[in-house]
Amino acid sequence: MGNIDITDGYISADGHFVEPADLWVTRMDKRFRDRAPRIETREDADWYIIDGVTPFPVGLEGAAMEDKLAGGVKMMGGHRHADTRPGAWDPHARLADLALDHIRAEVMYPGGFGLQFWAAPDAEYQAECCRVYNDWVSEFCATDPSRFLGAALVPMRGPIELAVREVQRAAKLPGIKTFSLPTTMVDRPYSRPDYEPLWAVLQEVGLPVSIHIGTTGEPLYDRFLKLGIGPGVVEAKILTGQRAVAELIWAGVPQRYPTLHFIVAEGGIGWIPSLLTFMDHWWTDHRRWMEPRLDEKPSFYFDRQFWATFEEDRAGVVLAREGLINPERIMWGSDYPHTEGTFPHSREAIARDFAGVPEALVYKIVAGNAAALYGLS
Repeated sequence: MGNIDITDGYISADGHFVEPADLWVTRMDKRFRDRAPRIETREDADWYIIDGVTPFPVGLEGAAMEDKLAGGVKMMGGHRHADTRPGAWDPHARLADLALDHIRAEVMYPGGFGLQFWAAPDAEYQAECCRVYNDWVSEFCATDPSRFLGAALVPMRGPIELAVREVQRAAKLPGIKTFSLPTTMVDRPYSRPDYEPLWAVLQEVGLPVSIHIGTTGEPLYDRFLKLGIGPGVVEAKILTGQRAVAELIWAGVPQRYPTLHFIVAEGGIGWIPSLLTFMDHWWTDHRRWMEPRLDEKPSFYFDRQFWATFEEDRAGVVLAREGLINPERIMWGSDYPHTEGTFPHSREAIARDFAGVPEALVYKIVAGNAAALYGLS
């Protein structure tokens, strides 16, 4: 087929920052400054430190990208924060990397650092971490609002009013195009009624809700230590996204808030038909007694209100071509600057995944769907 050429460039629906080392140390309220998230230099590597969260080494979320480009990733940790590719935190370097990879615009989520704030046990500390991060993201996106689409973090500990206030505040910040929630808060599932004010305000502000994989309200590094890196990554990268879909739909959230849109970010797409088929079968047999009661099959709510992103998933693309996945509800992303991402070879990765797929469908998945969801002209 050759390389797919989307003339104006692809739209990556999933990219990441690696946050500056001193971001929270210099910007957090003085009450928390001595506990601020920071980089700690140790003999073996730099480590990310968040109060109340298991420390984890700098590596796969950015610094190891240079290893991959040089021929292969040598280790999970063992890296220095300063070795991270500059485009992870410098907007001008990011623009150069987008041009190199033929990307027109990008939705940008936190790095491995910021995605772990939901594991912090102190509610006010977590809310302040999110505030600092959201302000910085807005400033970054202001460099080129037509190309940088920021995801704001919503604090999820403590009174739900903390989350509601940050949504209302961050919705007014330039460059914020989606609100990011964890796949679940293990000790506070989305079926709980105290979330209702949050769902209501999210629907009111009208921005989509991003559910990024690997975020459960528990330290991700703990899962790696317990399960091993292979099983831990499979659970974080694939299974947590499926849990989010199941938890939200069975909780009746999409039914009660029909214009609230959800994005399962970076979890792949090949699993979608299997999960929805099982959920529909269960609904058919058991809808008469399960609570809350769903008026429609789970697949109805997914097709109406959910999107999912992937970086490389040939099986999922073929399922979309054959009509077993709704092609209107999937979006490609490069996952820059993570090692499992496609930078700087996104053209080649897309050509492999989309071999034999009609050009119109390729455009829809690698650009059109994201443009429609995020209101890009």
